Amino acid sequence: MDYSTLLNDEQLKPVTDTQGAVLVLAGAGSGKTRVLTYRIAYLIDKCGVSPYNILAITFTNKAAGEMKERIHAVTGEDGMWVMTFHSFCARVLRNDADKLGHNRNFSIYGEAESDRIITRILKEDFPEDGDKKKSIRWHISAAKSIAMTPQQYETRIKDHPDHALITQVYAKYEEELAKNNAFDFDDLLLKTFLLFAMHKDVLEKYQDRFLYVHVDEFQDTNKIQFLLVKMLVRKYGNIFVVGDDDQSIYGWRGADVGNILNFKKDYPDCRIYKLERNYRSTANILNTANKVIANNAGRMGKQLWTDKDAGVAVSYRSLNDERTEADFVLEQIFNLVKNHGYRYSDFAILVRINSLTRVFEDRMSSYGMPYKVIGGFKFYERKEIKDFIAYLRMAVNPADGESITRIINFPKRGIGDACVDALIRACAEKGLSLFDGLMQIGSLDLSPAYTKKLAAFADLAGEIAGQKDVMPLDEYVKFVFDKIDFYSAYDIDDPEGRTKLENIDQFLTSVHEFCADNPDVKLEEYLQTLSLLTDADETDEGNYITIATVHGVKGLEFRCVFIVGLEEGIFPSLRADTTTADVEEERRIMYVAITRAKERLWLTNAGRRFRFGKTESNPVSRFVKESGLITVRKSDERVVHHTVQNALRREIPAFDRTQATAKDISAFKPGAAVTHPKFGKGVIQEINGENARIAFEKLGVKVLNLRLAPLSMA
Repeated sequence: MDYSTLLNDEQLKPVTDTQGAVLVLAGAGSGKTRVLTYRIAYLIDKCGVSPYNILAITFTNKAAGEMKERIHAVTGEDGMWVMTFHSFCARVLRNDADKLGHNRNFSIYGEAESDRIITRILKEDFPEDGDKKKSIRWHISAAKSIAMTPQQYETRIKDHPDHALITQVYAKYEEELAKNNAFDFDDLLLKTFLLFAMHKDVLEKYQDRFLYVHVDEFQDTNKIQFLLVKMLVRKYGNIFVVGDDDQSIYGWRGADVGNILNFKKDYPDCRIYKLERNYRSTANILNTANKVIANNAGRMGKQLWTDKDAGVAVSYRSLNDERTEADFVLEQIFNLVKNHGYRYSDFAILVRINSLTRVFEDRMSSYGMPYKVIGGFKFYERKEIKDFIAYLRMAVNPADGESITRIINFPKRGIGDACVDALIRACAEKGLSLFDGLMQIGSLDLSPAYTKKLAAFADLAGEIAGQKDVMPLDEYVKFVFDKIDFYSAYDIDDPEGRTKLENIDQFLTSVHEFCADNPDVKLEEYLQTLSLLTDADETDEGNYITIATVHGVKGLEFRCVFIVGLEEGIFPSLRADTTTADVEEERRIMYVAITRAKERLWLTNAGRRFRFGKTESNPVSRFVKESGLITVRKSDERVVHHTVQNALRREIPAFDRTQATAKDISAFKPGAAVTHPKFGKGVIQEINGENARIAFEKLGVKVLNLRLAPLSMA
């Protein structure tokens, strides 16, 4: 393979630099994934390194899946560890958690389960502080991200007015996790760090295996993640990290931009390469991005450039109020869709704070313009799915009290909070887990009424747990579905109830497809796959305007982007008044927003805005001034509002799905293997008109329009 024909000169140098520490500063749209993929391919192809000895860490399951596919396409190799930090740590702990005194069949708790524990602790021990749950949860996560015990963290936050409350709840929270044989997401990292620190033989086992360690999005690593990587490469020193200090925007959740800024200090002999050629945006957009980010002092410094034309000038408009601002934005979209061949999916409206989406949603609904707010509930976050999964978690890990309390009265069995509280107390008195207590329900000190109610659930729980290893996974999950009798929980004649049952049916289908590809898969492995799914893993396809926070679109790109609400106190947010570090992170968020745009970019703000029960008039954002676009006339409110509102009401067509009718779909037949860029490989089960029912290996069954979906024959 001739890598010089596949990569530009900037990309080729780090790809072929294979020994020691290498840092690649990869600007937005510069091909960093390509570099990382071909670096791994080069090690295998030219250096004779076994895939077994290569580790690649990403930040989302989606990115890991895409990288695996790319590596396989280039090298034909499979089997190397390409995964998220959490997936890596979960796999390590499944093998060696017993060395820390934990059972290997631990449960992995997401935010919902963690919140339930904290809510209960506050209710029982600190009822007057129930409104502080969110803050306490944040502090617990922050403490774990820097490897601090409750006692150590109390010293760190001794000036915080709630330091005692936070650390007491933290300590009780840890006791609950231990009792339930469970880890939260932060524990996966922390426990692996402790395992490596306390058991040198385990660390050396992974050091000797992973001779070459790669980390993507290095600017987003926190302290624990950085220390884990440092431990892994200490023996052989082969570390290859790719990141962009100008796109470090997750400080609020523990990301430390210092990890990338100080990389040279940690690895004095490292080589640093800069990828500054941008393949995404026009020169005008890049010049705007460069002007804004140049105001940050804490950066390593690079200048994005492109050999593309200058393109359309970046536009700034200051509108009279938030409604006029929304109308201006929608007018631009309407014009470009109607007269210039754009599609709604070419547009993104980016906000700094979620509350700003309301006015845009109201206007788009009124004008019949299709849109989607990025965020919301993903499939595996829906209540009905989480309820089902809780039954399966109980079967895998009977010590998981949180799952039991979630499902003990679902579907409704007349087991109220008082009955559950009595069960918890009775089990605590005898030193039993909830599951063991249920299995010995007759021996507990409970009223006859409570015992009778709980006995029925105890029989069900025992039967479900007892059958876990008796039948194949897909048969077992169907067995659980039948035993639970979900049909009694939802009214199939009610649209909402029917939708929930259809969602559960799709869950069963996903299990079936998972088993088809992995005939001997165990329930524990399947649940781990679900637990490690992240918000970034699933999006829907369609032709709609995207409206999102900047954080929600990191890694995405759009032909046209509107950055709205550019006012001091909004973007940058109020926190920018505190420290230089906060101001610089806000500026990096602005930089990320600008570099999402490929062809056209608008910056807008409102002269007045109704917030917190009053009308505010905030100064124009400093980022507009830094962009050099401040001297543009204000639009006339009445003219813009009148023109846009009437034009859209009278002329805008309904959402037209025929825009893609030129696509030839004749090749798609039942039984054909197809590939989707996000969903992966699948098989067409049946076709009804233009719609195909496709069983994807990763996601179960999806019904997609063949003319619209980005499908190709496998």
